[in-house]
Amino acid sequence: MSNRKRQLSDWLDTYRKKYIVKQESPAHYHFWVGVQLIATVLRRNVYIDRGAYDVFPNQYVFLVATSGRCRKSMAIELGLELITKIDGLNIIHGRATVEGLLDSLAKETTVNVATGRVIPDGSCLIHADELSYLFGKSSYITDLISFLTAAYTAKSRLDFLTRNKGKVEVRNPCPGIIAGTTPEQMGEIFPSMTMYSGFMARVLLIYGTKAQSERVAKPEINKELEDVLIHDLGCMGELHGKIELDDETEEFYDKWYEDLPPPRVQELDAFYERKHDHILKLALILSVSESDEMVIKQHHLISAIERIEEIELYVPQALAYIGATQQSAVRDIVLRVIKSVYPDSIRHSTVMQRTYRRLTHGAVEFNMIIEQLEKEELIEAGTRGNAIVYTAKRE
Repeated sequence: MSNRKRQLSDWLDTYRKKYIVKQESPAHYHFWVGVQLIATVLRRNVYIDRGAYDVFPNQYVFLVATSGRCRKSMAIELGLELITKIDGLNIIHGRATVEGLLDSLAKETTVNVATGRVIPDGSCLIHADELSYLFGKSSYITDLISFLTAAYTAKSRLDFLTRNKGKVEVRNPCPGIIAGTTPEQMGEIFPSMTMYSGFMARVLLIYGTKAQSERVAKPEINKELEDVLIHDLGCMGELHGKIELDDETEEFYDKWYEDLPPPRVQELDAFYERKHDHILKLALILSVSESDEMVIKQHHLISAIERIEEIELYVPQALAYIGATQQSAVRDIVLRVIKSVYPDSIRHSTVMQRTYRRLTHGAVEFNMIIEQLEKEELIEAGTRGNAIVYTAKRE
C-alpha cells in the first residue's frame, strides 16, 4: 500500500479524458503514453508471480504513423511533462549506446520499503521522439537490440558482453521505452528479419492513422489537474510487492490462454509469442490505475485483452516496411543458394560469400535469416568437421 492517499478513482481515465482536452493525436496514443507513465513509476517494485517467472510492468511502446500526421511527439511530450516532475526516476532521452545505457542502469538504486535497505534498481524510461535517435548507428543497433531483448524480462541480474568494456553486470534491470516512428523509418533502421525476432515480440506497435486524429487549431490541456495527476503517480510509485489475480480472474485467464487461436498471418508470429505477457502487464497497470488493492480483477483483464487485440489488428501494417519486397528477396536468395546443392549440405561460409553483398546489415541480417528459415523448417543446420553446414529440407 502507498503511504499517501490518492485523489483520483482512475488515473488513466482522468489523464486521457479530462487532462487531455483537445489534441490532434489519436486518443489511443494518449492512453498508451499514460500506461507507460504508470509503468515507469512502478519500476520493478510491483509484479505478477506466474510461477516459472515474474511479470513486471515495463513495456516497449512505439507510436507508429506517417511523419507529422498523428502528432506522436506531442502525445509523448505531454506525458513527459508530468513524469519529469517526479524525483528519483531514471529517464534517458535520445541516443543511447549500450555502454552508456548499462552505466546508467548500474548506478541506480532504490530503497526496499520492507527492510529499509538500499538495493540496486536498473529501472529506466528510454525516450526518443524519433526511433532513429535511439537506433542511430548501425554499428550498435545489434548490440542494443540484444540488450533490450534480454533486459525486457527484468531478471534479477543480467551479465552483458559489450564491445568496449567487456562483461558488464546490471542488477534488477527493468527498462521501458516510449518512442515515435514511421513505418518507413522502421524499415531503414531494422534488419529485415527483426520482425520475426524476440525483440519485436516485446514491442507494442501503436499504429495511428489520419482518420483517428483531428485538426485542432488551439490544443488544450486541463492544467488544473496537473498537480493531482503528479501526486497520484507519486502514490503509485510507493507500491511494492506482488499483485494477485483474484480466483475468478485466474480461472478466466487460464481458459483464455488455453483457447488462444494461432496467429492469422505470419507477421504476427513474434507478437503472438508474448501476447499473454503484454496482456498481464497491461492488466497490472489498469489495476494500479484504479487503486492500491494490488488485485487484478476480471474487468481489468478483459480490458487489457481488448486493448492488446486492437493493437494486433494493425501490427502487419506497422511492420510493412520491415517486410519489404527487397528484404524478403534476400531471404529467398539465401534459401535458393542452400537448395542449389540439395540433397547435399552447403558450408556457412559458402552461403555467406554468395549472398553477402545483398545484405544491408551484413552477418547480423544473415544470421536472422538463417534462424527464421530453421524456424519455418525449410532448412536444418549441422556440422561437417569444424564447419557449420546447412541442408534444405524436402518440400
